Amino acid sequence: MTKDAKSNSKTQAVIWIVDSAYTGELNARIGVAERLGHPYEVIPLPNGDALGYAQMLKGRYASHSNGSNPKLLIISGTGEETTAEIADLKLLFEDRQILNVYLASILPDELHPRLCEYDLIASPQLNGANIVSLLGVPHKLTRDTLAIAYRQHEDYFGALPKPIIGLLIGGNTRYCDGFNEAHAAGLAQRVARIAKSREGCLVVTNSRRTPASAQAALLDELEGLSYYFFDWRQIDLSFYHALLAHADLLIVSGDSLSMCSEAAYTGKPVLVDLSDTATERYHREIVGKLVDYGAIKLLTDSYEPWTYVPPDSVGAVAGAIRAWLDGVSDGDATQQCSL
Repeated sequence: MTKDAKSNSKTQAVIWIVDSAYTGELNARIGVAERLGHPYEVIPLPNGDALGYAQMLKGRYASHSNGSNPKLLIISGTGEETTAEIADLKLLFEDRQILNVYLASILPDELHPRLCEYDLIASPQLNGANIVSLLGVPHKLTRDTLAIAYRQHEDYFGALPKPIIGLLIGGNTRYCDGFNEAHAAGLAQRVARIAKSREGCLVVTNSRRTPASAQAALLDELEGLSYYFFDWRQIDLSFYHALLAHADLLIVSGDSLSMCSEAAYTGKPVLVDLSDTATERYHREIVGKLVDYGAIKLLTDSYEPWTYVPPDSVGAVAGAIRAWLDGVSDGDATQQCSL
């Protein structure tokens, strides 16, 4: 898959995104690549055949080189464990200018021993040399995406009672299964109190991780309120973006770093549920930094609007990469990161 875009940098480069079965991880990589304004290509995950994988990538690079030696940018990260295999590509392309970028959402306490071999690490958890410290995680959302979706669905959202409160519910994760019926009902009760005090309407949407029983319990608790529910499997993605653009207040379950980061990117007031029983420790730590920054506040029974400068995790990473593409930074991997 190739994405064509107008180049904003001085030097053309071959840009590869390592594929991922985890939607949030892949969207983060695509979001950074699209912000750069260069064409990019999604390459397969390593398959255990190191020689075959190397030959395939050398062939792909040669097809783009046209007899020259363009810079090579590789964007991978958390999700499937590919840290060592992608780090090995530095040796495969050692005669080329290469920037190996690692986008991290959640990193374990014990870091991979080869992580420091990457030229650039972007993480909401780490600080140090060759590290871009993030507020939230990268995503595909842009100002243009929000503006286009706003206009596309303006007739629908314009007819809803105001203010519009967007409720974005996630669900269970690999390491936390506390998003059950009892939790969902309690969450709905807190949201309902805020909705009643604002006298607007609720627009609710779910995710692929939302348990059906928990979703039913949440919606049962909202009976009697002015609310609208949309299943993510039955709506176009632009409708979700339009909800982010039209909402006056966003309430998010803290189990999704992507949803929390996207909500904060809008600049709208964001309330988050960070219940111990329904979120992992890492989620609470990373979203907690957005709370400390002032983009997000913890969900309570009351709410007063506030303003903040929206954090832009994608822009932070793209800026560091552009410096390398434009020759301002050489991406020297010999400058080891400090973790």
